[in-house]
Parts: sequence; structure tokens; C-alpha cells
Amino acid sequence: MSPRGFVLRGLELSGARPKELAETTAADFDGEHLKLSHRKGRPPKLRSRYVVLDKDGLAFFRSWANGKSPTDQLFAAAQGKPWRRDMWAEEVRSAILLHNKSAQRETRVPTEASAYSFRHARISELLQVYGVDPLTVAAQTGTSLRMIERTYFKFIRSAMLEKLASLKAKPVAE
Repeated sequence: MSPRGFVLRGLELSGARPKELAETTAADFDGEHLKLSHRKGRPPKLRSRYVVLDKDGLAFFRSWANGKSPTDQLFAAAQGKPWRRDMWAEEVRSAILLHNKSAQRETRVPTEASAYSFRHARISELLQVYGVDPLTVAAQTGTSLRMIERTYFKFIRSAMLEKLASLKAKPVAE
């Protein structure tokens, strides 16, 4: 996979903000966790978190960190330069167009999707498909519970209804 592949696969596996992933160095991956950092607040303060990765994520990030010095960009663009917003935006647009050329109607990706869409997809997937609790999702993705509730409440609600429905099927312990 070329360095361009990080734009999609790395975002998909980590739930990172595109800029966080673009700025990671080989030292930010310790073989078990991926350290992601971003500036937040007023004045902007650097906030870091360690993302827990599944086996696919570990294999993916190990392959990119392999053979790099700690100060090397994990995903360098041409001539070892870090990725910039305009670069990953163009890569995502190109990937969407390429995918949609051969995709069936139901598997087409909306042309307005962006690199940030992969973050939203990951958060939604963690909440809805895997039933991960909102507090863990917030910690994993570096966002607040308030933002999770405000943006993804529909997934939290449906997961809660499923869990409540499953209670009826279980016998009550005496």
C-alpha cells in the first residue's frame, strides 16, 4: 500500500482526525498503541491520547513503522514531507471517484465524503456495530461525551433499546 493508503485505512482503523494521523512519527507507535495528539481549547493546548488498536490495526501500523527511525513521519508524502490537508483531501476525492466507477449503486461512496468522514464512520461503527460504550469511544477518539451525545445519539439510543430488549429474554436471578 502506498503512503496514500493511510488516508483511508489508517483513519478507518484508528478513528483519528486526519491531521493527527498525518503528523504521527514512528515513535508515536510503540508496537501496542498509537499516540495521537491535537490542539484543543482556548488557548490551544496540546492533548495526547493512546489509541488501542485491534489486530488489524496493530499489523497495519507495525508495517508502516517497520524500519523507520523514531523521528520519521509514519506516513510521509512525496520526498518525506508530512501530509497536508490539501494533499489528503485530493487523495480522498480521487479514491472516491475511482471506487465509484466500478461500484454498484448501493456501495457507492457519496462524492461529498471527506477524510473526516472516516472518523465519523469509525465512531458510529464503535457505538452501533460493536456496542462500545460512549465513554470508551470518547476516550479512544479524543472527543467529549457531550459531542458523542450530540452527534451520535441515534446510535446510542438504538444500542440501548437492543440491550433493554435482550433483558426480557434473560431470566431474573433470585
